[in-house]
Amino acid sequence: MTSLHDLHLKQGAVMGVYNHYSVPSAYHDPMVEYKAVRENVLLVDYSHMSIVSVVGDDAWALVNYLVSADVSIIRDEQGIYSLVLNEDGTIRGDVYVLCSSEGYYVMSENIPAAELVANLNTLLEKTDELDIQENPEIKDMREESWGAILLEGPYAWELMSEIHGFDIVGLPYYEYMNTDDELMVFRCGKHGEFAYMVMGHREKLLEQWQQLQQQGGKYMLQTGGLDYQKMVRIENPGWDESLWADYALNPVELQMQWAVQYDKEDFVGKEAVHAQSHGEDARKMIGMIAEGPCSAIEPGDSVLVSGQAVGRVVKAIFSPALQCFIALTLLESDYAWSDICGFDIQTRTGTVAAKTKSMPFIYNLSMMVNPTEHSFVDASKAKSAL
Repeated sequence: MTSLHDLHLKQGAVMGVYNHYSVPSAYHDPMVEYKAVRENVLLVDYSHMSIVSVVGDDAWALVNYLVSADVSIIRDEQGIYSLVLNEDGTIRGDVYVLCSSEGYYVMSENIPAAELVANLNTLLEKTDELDIQENPEIKDMREESWGAILLEGPYAWELMSEIHGFDIVGLPYYEYMNTDDELMVFRCGKHGEFAYMVMGHREKLLEQWQQLQQQGGKYMLQTGGLDYQKMVRIENPGWDESLWADYALNPVELQMQWAVQYDKEDFVGKEAVHAQSHGEDARKMIGMIAEGPCSAIEPGDSVLVSGQAVGRVVKAIFSPALQCFIALTLLESDYAWSDICGFDIQTRTGTVAAKTKSMPFIYNLSMMVNPTEHSFVDASKAKSAL
């Protein structure tokens, strides 16, 4: 076996293209993979993740101008979540920025590496404005045969610690560690679960994948594709290009201002998003939950108050965790408040009573698992606080 791609084909994965890269869409029925990520452990190929290194004494100035967060607050082996904005303040995509001793890694699952490299090179035209004395070296790490895999679920920490030692248990959120086999393990995750992204050379990742499969049986580990995110990213919403592809939205509308450092000196889109933060936006994203029986809620369904349309559904699913339909909606700002009843959703088959809901929609099992007290495999310990 020479690559993860070959392994996926041999094991019967359904492949798809994400961020211009071929990775599995699914290995099993969607509920098998959903159940694994919510209750046990799910192993996913994340080689669609763009990884761009920016190395040099002035790398900070360049990366900090590209993203909306303040990169100056992170140090070696730390990371930060951020947005990349267009000049008009709308969101182009999201990134993790990881600090190393030599510079930074900019990682995105929805912005192609070639685009990131091109944008960074374009920003180098502002060397005087950014006080860049020596141009940083910018490289797509796929040229170095890098990739990534993701281990996610309430007991991901326990399986990962079997392989990389107890330091995994103490690894803080948005920090990473370098392993003895020249990999990076980054604790991250967007779905409310323990999650560890492993990055490095593809041959090493293949070995890591096989090792996780071999040792993961006792944790009921499942391999998965990226389609499971169609459910978990509505239950635990954030930025996802597939959710908002039909809308040009800014952080204010998506209620993601927490990802923007407005008092930073400057960054792409700052002037526009700053104005938006002080303006009267016509709409905002809010969660909504069906209060009555419902056969389906679909994108484009109208949200009504007293028969008048006040917004529309962007995405909706039947939540296995909540056993009801939930939806991400864009509502007129006056109505975009959490935990308010009195709404109806106009579906193809009739109206469904609904209320707005604070997000995330669910309280994850990972929130009830303490690595110092609980274990999936040690019978002397409880599995969780439940």
